Amino acid sequence: MGIRLESFLRAFEYIQDYLNVYGLRIWQEEFARIIKYNVQQESNTFLKEKIYDWQSLYQSDDIPIPSFPPLKSGSAGDLKSSNFMGRVVRELISQTDPGTQIY
Repeated sequence: MGIRLESFLRAFEYIQDYLNVYGLRIWQEEFARIIKYNVQQESNTFLKEKIYDWQSLYQSDDIPIPSFPPLKSGSAGDLKSSNFMGRVVRELISQTDPGTQIY
């Protein structure tokens, strides 16, 4: 995953030289938008009033962020998480749980 993201970043840097646009700025803005959108959608599990895709400030009609169904296999935390952000946070919580971990 890291290698693919780094290759996208290099492609943006390469294109910005030819088109005279700020590719790195576009990359950072879009990457931040994707992270914020996924955090917002993951927080729906804890909210009484859900924020749907069409209500999200981070979803765009021009450049939509795709929504994928939750994973069917894996740990119990995977079934509770709606996207990668939830799986990362749930794994961090399980790895740092003071009831089960000894430092």
